[in-house]
Amino acid sequence: MRVLDANFLIDYLSGRDATKTYYEQHGGADEQWIMPAPARAEALVGVGNLPDGDVERAVEALSWGHVYETTEALSAEAARIADAIGPQGPYLDGVDAVVAAVGRETGATVVSADSDLTHEATRDVIDVESYRD
Repeated sequence: MRVLDANFLIDYLSGRDATKTYYEQHGGADEQWIMPAPARAEALVGVGNLPDGDVERAVEALSWGHVYETTEALSAEAARIADAIGPQGPYLDGVDAVVAAVGRETGATVVSADSDLTHEATRDVIDVESYRD
C-alpha cells in the first residue's frame, strides 16, 4: 500500500516519467495506491486552472487510485505529526500533513518529491519515499 501526495499526482497527470517508473517498480496494478482526497483535489484543481485543462480527462486518468477521505480524527492526526516534527523541522502545510496522517493511519509508505515530506525530520515521524532521484 502506498499513499501518493499531490506532487506525485500532478507529475503523473503531466506525464512525468518518474511517476510511471515508480508505479511499475512498486507493484503497478497489483499495489493499492491511496490518493488522499485533499491531494487529489489539489491536482485536479490545478488542471481546472489551466487554460486548456481537461478536468474530466484528469479525473479518469486518476481512476486507478483509491480516494481516502479526510475525517476529523485524521485532521487531528495531521496536527500531531506537525507537532512531532516541531518548529525546527520542515513546515508541513495542511495537505502535506493530511497526506502524512493517511500514511500513518494506514501504515503505508508516503510517496512524494516534496522536500518537506522527504525531509529527514519528517522521515523520523512517518515512512516516506521519494519517487524522483
